[in-house]
Amino acid sequence: MMSRKNIIDVLFIPLFLLLVIYPLVALLGRLTGGGISETFQDIYFWQSFKNTLIAALAAALLSLLLALGFGYYHLFNRNTIIYKIANTMNDLPIAIPHTVAGLALLLAFGRNAFGFIGPTGLAFTLVAVVMAMFFVSYPLAARTISSGVDQIDPEIVAVARSLGDIPYKAYLRVVIPALSEALFSGFVLSYARSLSEFAAVAMFGGNVPGTTQVLASYVFSKVEEGELGMAITASAVCIAISALLVATLSFMNYRRVKDA
Repeated sequence: MMSRKNIIDVLFIPLFLLLVIYPLVALLGRLTGGGISETFQDIYFWQSFKNTLIAALAAALLSLLLALGFGYYHLFNRNTIIYKIANTMNDLPIAIPHTVAGLALLLAFGRNAFGFIGPTGLAFTLVAVVMAMFFVSYPLAARTISSGVDQIDPEIVAVARSLGDIPYKAYLRVVIPALSEALFSGFVLSYARSLSEFAAVAMFGGNVPGTTQVLASYVFSKVEEGELGMAITASAVCIAISALLVATLSFMNYRRVKDA
């Protein structure tokens, strides 16, 4: 009779190789010199590359800023209605289809509500790209920060309070400095999630080459145009950036465990 461990080995290893590793190998194996050359000579590729890095950075920083606010409520105001609503709603952007998220952003910040800004409101601008990326990446930052808050020794906060610090001062002076690892992890996770977003960005930010196009929508456009070599090259760039972020996070976690 096969042991439980052997059953896990038999199921996990081939399924992991088939469903996770093989698709990436299949994509990277189709890279060609011609596709790389053509893509790297395309000005719209570099514009989408720049848009992606800038918008993802802005979205990740905004996610951290709001997540720190949630962390404050998580520490000091868990019994308030604001916290309970925020805690319930935080994961909703992950659960709903991102086309729905994009449509919600479009209706909320498009020309009907924000027409005073321009003919399309905030829609189809780089600001819209940032907002779409933020909408889907903020939950990761919020959960990371709240987990970091839970790991802080309550006595540190109690000492700060006993010395006269009101809650927000104790949070700024004591808690946030102790959240350095959570802040870094939250930033990397939010940045990586922002890089990968397509549906909400395309719906709210549009897919305008040279203006609001990002790498994910660039890949989609090239597939539609039949430029598979260019789509594969842009996809490889996305994988390389994501792999660098994942490796950085893994290295930081390794150092944290080693120093513990």
